Amino acid sequence: MTVTVFLGPSLPREEAAGLLQADYRAPVRQGDVYRLVQESRPAAIAIIDGYFQEVPSVWHKEILWAMDQGIPVFGAASMGALRAAELEPFGMVGVGRIYEGFRDGVFAPFEDEAFEDDDEVAVVHGPPELGYPALSDAMVDLRASFAAAAQQGVIDAGLRDRLVAVYKERFFRERSFASLPAVMAELGLERGESSALLDWLETGRVDQKREDARALLQHLSGGAADRHETEPAFVFERTTLWAQFVEQSEGAAPVLSAAERRVIEELRLDPQLYDSLRMTALLRLRLYAEDSLPVADAAARRKALDRLRRRHGLLSREALDRWAAACDLDRAGLNRLLDFEVALDHSRDAAGQDLDAAILDVLRSEDRYRTLAERARDKEERLQQTFETEAAPSALSSESLLDWYFEDCLGRRAPDDVTGFARDLGFDGLKDLLAVLAREKVYRALLADKQAPLAQATDGRGSGAA
Repeated sequence: MTVTVFLGPSLPREEAAGLLQADYRAPVRQGDVYRLVQESRPAAIAIIDGYFQEVPSVWHKEILWAMDQGIPVFGAASMGALRAAELEPFGMVGVGRIYEGFRDGVFAPFEDEAFEDDDEVAVVHGPPELGYPALSDAMVDLRASFAAAAQQGVIDAGLRDRLVAVYKERFFRERSFASLPAVMAELGLERGESSALLDWLETGRVDQKREDARALLQHLSGGAADRHETEPAFVFERTTLWAQFVEQSEGAAPVLSAAERRVIEELRLDPQLYDSLRMTALLRLRLYAEDSLPVADAAARRKALDRLRRRHGLLSREALDRWAAACDLDRAGLNRLLDFEVALDHSRDAAGQDLDAAILDVLRSEDRYRTLAERARDKEERLQQTFETEAAPSALSSESLLDWYFEDCLGRRAPDDVTGFARDLGFDGLKDLLAVLAREKVYRALLADKQAPLAQATDGRGSGAA
């Protein structure tokens, strides 16, 4: 039997193999540990890298199950450090400074800041064909490097803490040593102080994830797996949830509730809608399988929830609870949906202007483009004929335009954050939304009465048919 190591961007595979001869596998995800034990029963399992929420992360219970089967499990550096800190009371073994930080809740010398977020170790990485190269730098590596620079007198403790605070506020994909010159310029540092740190980093930067990954492999190469006590310090409970997990991990389709199956039956009675939603679902599943989606932390989930509530007019907690109940969503199901919304938000932001072109192709594919194109041409011609091509929002009060749009056209109350609503629709801001609404209201008035005087058509007190 051999040791199996789940490894990705924390350490190059060639370097790892020089430290420990093992069965090296891709970063771990949910179900991998269970399937591994079923297939080969390794002498030990070492978790270094793993996926975070873009696909379900390795489950604590499958690690406990592996230990219950007499297989020691070790962790370090990244996902392994997180799980080892969480499962240390049950016998999982952690190695390295990052593991100790998660276990103790503090990463020295930053004693005043809780060390607990999974984004501390999250990075963007390249494809497996290239060896999962890291394309960003982990927050914990930035912390360790700035701490070392301060300890060696290159910078003072105040600057160390300011740099850490700035990087912690950034999305994990945007954290890198390469951005440090711009960060220091934003902080208004003197050229000499900036140059000293940049020069020191060329040889002094700390790759803590790499060091911890090496430490774990060296620990295992010394026979740690053979010396490890294999008798579990807990009783493994085979719950209904565990049975469902086993079924899914062994290849069975996800189990739908009776209510969910009836919804699918109703949907299939509308072939056109079913086909459209099936294609959308396939694209969502493909996105869900991507290797480099963002970590859905609490802040990202809150943002996604705000967008969801604006989109469906769920302006109160009671309305949200009723909506979730009607959609057969419990708290776990809602969190799963929000994680997916986070992934969609990221993909939308990354797509930029390409997204509009893709939307137009979808409209053409579903034969909806022609109707919208004909309406857009008719609107342009009518507004040109009445000299309203550039109708300004000032011609109609913002309040009356928004009341008309939300109450008359959409049949709902305006959200508290109208600017956020506008940006959700792809507008740069509220001003652009108001300009489009002004043109639309004039156009509807012209359709209702082609002979209406222009002043009447643009009167903010006029009503348009929704």
